[in-house]
Amino acid sequence: MVYVRQCFDYDRENILNIMRGIMEQSGVLEDIKGLTVAVKPNLIARKKPESAATTHPSIVWAVCRLCREAGAERVIIAESPGGPYEAPLLKSWYRICGMEEAAKDSGAELNFDTSVTEVQNPDAKYLKKLNVITPLAKADRIINIAKLKTHGMMTYTGAVKNMFGAIAGLEKAAYHLQLSDYDDFADCIIDIFHAVKPCFNIIDAVVGMHRDGPTAGDPYPLNTILAGKDAFELDMAGAELIKADPMRIPIFRRAIARGLVSGDLKDRDPEDRFSGDALVPADKFIIKYNDSLKRLHFADGIWGRMLSRAVKPGPVFNKKKCRACGECVKCCPAGVIKLTEHKNGKCAVVNLDGCIRCYCCQELCMFKAVSIKRPLLNKIVVRKTK
Repeated sequence: MVYVRQCFDYDRENILNIMRGIMEQSGVLEDIKGLTVAVKPNLIARKKPESAATTHPSIVWAVCRLCREAGAERVIIAESPGGPYEAPLLKSWYRICGMEEAAKDSGAELNFDTSVTEVQNPDAKYLKKLNVITPLAKADRIINIAKLKTHGMMTYTGAVKNMFGAIAGLEKAAYHLQLSDYDDFADCIIDIFHAVKPCFNIIDAVVGMHRDGPTAGDPYPLNTILAGKDAFELDMAGAELIKADPMRIPIFRRAIARGLVSGDLKDRDPEDRFSGDALVPADKFIIKYNDSLKRLHFADGIWGRMLSRAVKPGPVFNKKKCRACGECVKCCPAGVIKLTEHKNGKCAVVNLDGCIRCYCCQELCMFKAVSIKRPLLNKIVVRKTK
């Protein structure tokens, strides 16, 4: 069951009333007395809440407060954002993203434990064991609070994708490099989700992000909060909200193939799927799909490289916006970005021949200096093959 509530702003009392109704109806608060609850938001970048790149602190505050009211012994806000997983950086993230205030006002704690714990995951496709950040690995219950956004690599990010933050800092880059095929990486995300096992999932879609998400896109008011125990069903509702085609989104494609969710919604009664308000699909939410052409492999040599560049999309750095901070260089899984001099100073440049199209550079850029450019030939061929 997916709980749907219309919500038109982030007023704390309004959010609290909505979340109280959802969490009481779902029964998630009934068995947390005396337990440690980890609340996992999306804090992908050091951006203020109004940017729509991160989970809004009002929802985190409300969930933490309700858990404390229900008798949870400890409530810990825990996340591993992009970049190094270090306590001083976490403090900066928490402050800018509004988590510091949310924790203080709700009675929750902020996590500064940067250790990891090995978790066994025997039913996984790829990740039979993995290192998960300790506050999530050791919690009695995990509540997952995602942000609905587009995503440069995975096209859509919601509840399932949010659990990639259970992997510590730069260790995420290793997964990108080892599983650079989009469907393989989607299976990796699903494996991580199953290893962490949140007991309840919430999607902040009051204001989502479209176009160039997950950090460089534009805020889009969707006026909705979605929640449920089944994250895959929840994400299908998120896809329906933005009129997305699930079969063009890697995580949905792999979840459907693995029997985790049904891709056929036409014969399913909405009353059996949704509780609460009507789901009102967005009319102008822009999704930039990743078509299979970007994963094509061309022959080695000069002609293969030329054809690859002529067809594959890739990251492009804006020299006027780039601050040469080096964050993209540090976080590039393939190690193909470097800072170079130009007439007005330094700018990041990517070697597209070695680029794996994970778009971590776009995702982690604080200055929106990275865009994804589709060559003209790609646009022509993709249009003809749809």
